[in-house]
Amino acid sequence: MKGCLVSDWPAITTEEVPWHLRDEDVYLIPKSRRRKITSTYQAAVPAKIRHARPRLSAELTERLADARMRLVRFDEHQDSLPFNLPSLLLRSESAASSQIENLTSSARNIALAELSSSAPPNALVIAGNIDAMRCALNLEDALTTDGIRQIHRQLLKKTALDFAGELRGEQVWVGGTPYSPHGALFVPPVPGRVDECLDDLCAFTQTEGIDPIAKAALVHAQFETIHPFVDGNGRTGRTLLHRMLRSDGVLLHATVPISAGLLHDIDDYMSALSCYQQGDPAPIVEQVCNAIDLAMVVGQKTSRTIAGLVGDWTARMQERSGSRIFGLPALLVEQPVVNSDYVANGLEITRRSATSIINRACEYGILKPLGNMRRGDFYQAPELISILDEISSMAGIRRLVAGA
Repeated sequence: MKGCLVSDWPAITTEEVPWHLRDEDVYLIPKSRRRKITSTYQAAVPAKIRHARPRLSAELTERLADARMRLVRFDEHQDSLPFNLPSLLLRSESAASSQIENLTSSARNIALAELSSSAPPNALVIAGNIDAMRCALNLEDALTTDGIRQIHRQLLKKTALDFAGELRGEQVWVGGTPYSPHGALFVPPVPGRVDECLDDLCAFTQTEGIDPIAKAALVHAQFETIHPFVDGNGRTGRTLLHRMLRSDGVLLHATVPISAGLLHDIDDYMSALSCYQQGDPAPIVEQVCNAIDLAMVVGQKTSRTIAGLVGDWTARMQERSGSRIFGLPALLVEQPVVNSDYVANGLEITRRSATSIINRACEYGILKPLGNMRRGDFYQAPELISILDEISSMAGIRRLVAGA
């Protein structure tokens, strides 16, 4: 990626802040690190952006218009399908967003985590990302600080962390050492500035006359600059990309795995955020536009693959016309790991009938037992899980796109 350019977008400034190191902690820090810890440090002061307008090149503006048009067409097509592809792509997006933070798990375990607290810890954390995405997409009215806190609360609700949904009351920093913010790559604003910065950000989300994809990218970058939470800022900030595209009418039904595109080159993504903080918004807008281009390819190819799989499943079912089992494929696209209770609720049948349908689906090779679970019997759709694993990893995405 090219270096940052001079722009009229407001850059962050910094302020000198006292750093207090307790006497009893001094000797716990290695001497080589201790020498670099001074009595003050520099913290960012995010610029106010509620009245700011980005000045983008004609080429980038044209790219944004083209991407927006393709997103709208994709959204309309997904709404016409007999299965819920947006739910599946939301899982892919959540997994990719978590991978950027080095959190990984299999698609099977992530789906299990939505039904059982006995799933592996990483899967529970990533399932929280799915909940956060749904929360962001379903927020009513304009984005507010309370809405952002709701998203964060959903993100971490499956963990034992006690700061879910709480704005930070301590200094955080990115990179460097765990001992102090001295030498960090980026030091977000002091806690006392967070509320005011979020109010300014939320006011900017109501700005009209900015391309919605560009606005989504800028909202995301400003949020990451504020870093309002102790942890989970990256994942929360990436849900805001989708929230903005939904609220600005670009994606009313579908989601696309934008984080998969960002995952393609994390270094460029991080450099773009740094440029934004220095007053050049173009790189992060370009990164999000590039990510959408890739996400569209993934979404379109996945849509065709899932349609083929659902058709194959339906052809395997030698059942009487009108049997409730024909509703199972669409249910599995939404939730590829199920138990009798989930199928009963989804198909609006008795638990006994649901168990019978699951057994029939196992005979058709659509489902198979998940494994030994202490409480409850869970079943997975292995062919669907395989597709999800493929579109939730960078290696799989590259294979998918290269096979075009």
